Amino acid sequence: DARQMLAPMWASGAPDVALRNAELALASGSLPEAAEGFSGLLDGPLAAAARQGLGITRLRQGRAAEAKAELEQAVAMDAGLARAWNALGVMADKARDWPAADAAYGKAIAAAPADANMVANRGWSMLLRGHPVAAEQDLSRALAMNPALATARTNLALARAMQGRYEEAFQLSSKKTLASDLNTVGYAAMVRGDLAVAEAYFNRALSLNPQFDRAAWANLQYLATLKGAAQQPALAPQ
Repeated sequence: DARQMLAPMWASGAPDVALRNAELALASGSLPEAAEGFSGLLDGPLAAAARQGLGITRLRQGRAAEAKAELEQAVAMDAGLARAWNALGVMADKARDWPAADAAYGKAIAAAPADANMVANRGWSMLLRGHPVAAEQDLSRALAMNPALATARTNLALARAMQGRYEEAFQLSSKKTLASDLNTVGYAAMVRGDLAVAEAYFNRALSLNPQFDRAAWANLQYLATLKGAAQQPALAPQ
């Protein structure tokens, strides 16, 4: 629908139309098309926004060095580009550069205070660092801003479970999400070393899911190895 709306304007060659088309390609997952569109705007009046888009595109293509260079140039040209700051925060998380992540997410949220995704991403960053209390604060805030943000809901359950508050972790669960949430909370219990609790949650997830729950089954197999080795895993993205 968006392409049909833009089609009558393409012939104008206007930079803003070209930028919208490139953003549409990025949103639809057409990364080569997006990269070509943004690259054609790097020397014009929309260069900062184009570099933001190109940086995000390169990040999704797995070309981290190019992505970082474009994103840093983008925010140097326009410090209010929230999505560029957010992408830099994601990259800092992957590098475990927590001071850089704090700075990037702080600027992203300041530039787009109504965007729940920015707050939720900082919450996930806090989980990666092993700070579930701080994560819970950000994820609760993100959900208050956008109750439909599914990733924030799942990660909030994980943040509460990582504090040992297993029952509270299910406060936002529904019949549709319960099997997945049981697996998430079981994972947290496993990380914390509560192996009996973890096993109970994984088994319940398997019993609730009408299809074979591969995640829960894999976690049960890993749990069996932990019981044998009497060791605890470290928190990592699921």
